[in-house]
Amino acid sequence: MTSWYKNWFDSKYYHILYNKRNHDEAELFINNLLKFLSPTKKSYFLDLCCGKGRHSILLNKMGYRVDGIDLSKNSIKQALREKKNNLNFFVRDMRLIREQNKYNFILNLFTSFGYFNDSKDNHLVINGVSKALKKNGIFIIDFLNIEKTLKDLNKSETIKINEINFYIKRWSDLNFLYKKIEFKEKNKKFEFTERIQLLNKEQIVNLCSKSNLKNMSIFGDYQLNDFNENSERLILLFKK
Repeated sequence: MTSWYKNWFDSKYYHILYNKRNHDEAELFINNLLKFLSPTKKSYFLDLCCGKGRHSILLNKMGYRVDGIDLSKNSIKQALREKKNNLNFFVRDMRLIREQNKYNFILNLFTSFGYFNDSKDNHLVINGVSKALKKNGIFIIDFLNIEKTLKDLNKSETIKINEINFYIKRWSDLNFLYKKIEFKEKNKKFEFTERIQLLNKEQIVNLCSKSNLKNMSIFGDYQLNDFNENSERLILLFKK
């Protein structure tokens, strides 16, 4: 059985639905992270699940060497239009990070974690991250604040883009948050369901600690304000 994210992330409709992601917000987040982290210009970044490379491209424009990996061939195809000597993109499953002691910073942004059925896959990812980081390297993960997300869950909405009506339903069970997306184009019906694990702060910290990654900071938004139960995001920084 094909995992939901393999078909959906490579679909043209995924890019239509999420085409208006806030680039100003992404730039604000990257700028705030860099102010906090103060990386040297020789720092080497890995953008894990980079999509079309918006964060990678921003980092590279600021003078850093960056690799981006993503499972979506279509996303990487678009990202490769920006390829330079110190900016590279690769099609790769996040569970198959092969590098060792290579990166100063690894970023996993915009809820690009928790897609798998088996928690063992989460361990594969984090263990790969730990091995790929240099000594004292930093891992940043940007995830949902599950408690607030569930409390404020918008259970249904319709979004119209390019004459396509996307009918969206959201719900949860004990382990996952679901988002079903239904629409029609040229009288053909389509349906995709996203699924994210309900991982809280303690679970992610515990998961990373098993791969020798020590939590050093927790933030609740892209302005890097302190995390609390009403925070929009859960942003965790770990040190190897």
